[in-house]
Amino acid sequence: MNLSDMTSAEISALDRESTVVVVPLASIEQHGPHLPVGTKCFLGESIAFAAAARLRSEQVECLITPTVPFMPCQSSTGFAASFAMGARTYSDALYEIGSSFSRDGFKYLYFVNLSLSPDAIKAVSVAVEDLNTLRDFRAFDPMPLWNYSPNEAIESYLRERNIDPASEIHGDIKDTSATLHLDPELVRSELLPGLAPCVINSSWEVLKGNFSFQEMGSKDGYLGSPALADPELGRIYLAEAAFALAEAVNFTLEGNELPELPLQIRMLLKMVDLDEM
Repeated sequence: MNLSDMTSAEISALDRESTVVVVPLASIEQHGPHLPVGTKCFLGESIAFAAAARLRSEQVECLITPTVPFMPCQSSTGFAASFAMGARTYSDALYEIGSSFSRDGFKYLYFVNLSLSPDAIKAVSVAVEDLNTLRDFRAFDPMPLWNYSPNEAIESYLRERNIDPASEIHGDIKDTSATLHLDPELVRSELLPGLAPCVINSSWEVLKGNFSFQEMGSKDGYLGSPALADPELGRIYLAEAAFALAEAVNFTLEGNELPELPLQIRMLLKMVDLDEM
């Protein structure tokens, strides 16, 4: 269900026990010369609605809100056309949004966050932590765990083509393939043949204190191999992400907590101060 399409009476009539709120989040940032700055908007919304279709067959309804844009995107520092709120401001805004749904009687809220930028992940995690202090209300951010976990279908596709999955990070083969699958006109396909792979070891770069794509060695804003994009990989990526989101909703509705992020990511997030971002 699309929140924006509904009347107040229709929303009031929703069963709060079987309806969860899904809030797509998105950066408005450069994704290389070949993808629009709203790429994460398109991908996040697609994943949210696909997950909702899965959950409806299991008698769980999803109320999908408009995408909340302008996520923090420190990773794109140094490149033009990256528009963002401060991390603390964004986190506080998410808390206020979640609180409003709590006041309206909703009990479960799920953010759809595809960002890999540490300031964005920290901003959402702090909002989730604060929202979970509200009475009879639970908030979750399941997608970072999916992003940082191996996915057999995606990795098999990439390895069959001699592509290291760990090197595909931003504006990469996955982002580009998914956008091609959604709407080929969004991709500047004529530029793809000229985009050489930008392959880096992100873990090593972070250890060296390089947190932006530019510091890591990206000249054009992307990290990965966008020239090798294929709509079929995009279909797989979006389907796997939607499945993961739906599974996370079911898992938490059963009273379970989501697993923690990998240790190295948790340690990195401890270094992020929202008030300095």
